[in-house]
Amino acid sequence: MLTNRVTITAFILTQFISISFSSDITALLSFKASSDRSNSLSSWVNSSDPCSDHWLGVTCDSNSGRVTRLVLENLQLTGSTRSLSELTELRLLSLKQNLLTSSNLNLSSWPNLKHLYLSHNRFAGKFPAGISTLRRLRRIDLSHNEFRGKIPFNELTRLTHLLTLRLEFNSFDSELAAAAGAGDTQSFPSTVSDFNISNNNLSGEIPIWLSHFSASSFAGNSLLCGHPLPSLCPKNDPTAENQSHILLITIITVASVAILGVIAFVLINTWRKKRVTCQSREHSSNSGGGSSGGPMLVTFEGCSKGIGGVEDLLKASAVMLGKGKVDWWLRQVLGNLKHSNIVSLRAYCYSNSEDLLLLVYDFLPNGTLHSLLHG
Repeated sequence: MLTNRVTITAFILTQFISISFSSDITALLSFKASSDRSNSLSSWVNSSDPCSDHWLGVTCDSNSGRVTRLVLENLQLTGSTRSLSELTELRLLSLKQNLLTSSNLNLSSWPNLKHLYLSHNRFAGKFPAGISTLRRLRRIDLSHNEFRGKIPFNELTRLTHLLTLRLEFNSFDSELAAAAGAGDTQSFPSTVSDFNISNNNLSGEIPIWLSHFSASSFAGNSLLCGHPLPSLCPKNDPTAENQSHILLITIITVASVAILGVIAFVLINTWRKKRVTCQSREHSSNSGGGSSGGPMLVTFEGCSKGIGGVEDLLKASAVMLGKGKVDWWLRQVLGNLKHSNIVSLRAYCYSNSEDLLLLVYDFLPNGTLHSLLHG
């Protein structure tokens, strides 16, 4: 019974390896069909075995028969590498010095990869996705391509076995400190000894945890500054910045107060001139005004056309109030009344010599309530 189980298990394992190996062959032939226009991969024949028949650049595992190494350098290969994602047991992939293009490279299909060399091609787009899943990766060279955007240092720090990071001669264009993401507290694998991000479009200050690499590792980025480059970064002085803010606020405050002061001065001056003009007209319209102590007319709402002298007021209809306490109280109330159905008090006229006090209201063409009631 045990022998039968072992036999069945071995059979299933053999079938699995056979299927996996078959998928490797399919992936390789698909890549050849799409990328080998110059027939550099003539040894890759459908009816042969890539391992035993020594296909160019292909190395297989002796036990599993799976493809573990693929080295295709300087063969004028073109197109995409998407079909190679089926080679899930790859340990080494080198496609440098070809004409390969892709804008959506994803490395997560090669979890066992240790060495990746894609330099001197035409790869573009953002940094290849899935880099943090390659925990066994030791060397990566993406130099001399057209990659752009941000370098994902936050993912690269997880690669604790990394020895080489070559990204020179690309178009990475982010601020280096922002791409790093954590400032001076960020860590970087201490195992890295071969590091180069020169000749990109990077900017900003070089983080301390990268400053131990040589200046040549950062050369060709005109907007980079800080050690080890000779160009120093401008220092941000918080005190000077705060002082400039305070000065700006002070200037704005003083200017606002000055503007308000000018507006207030103009309004007050205009009001005073109007008041003086009105009073001068009122004095000139009164027959006995001025220093003689005659009657004086005072208006409440500015000068109006048609205001006459005291004689005109005496000729108008009037209601006489007495001099008792009740009458005095009544005059106070009448002077303060304000209602939409009550005519407004326009002026008053008084004379010490004639013991005269008149309250002036709007003209009523139909007479007054007093005249209607008392006929």
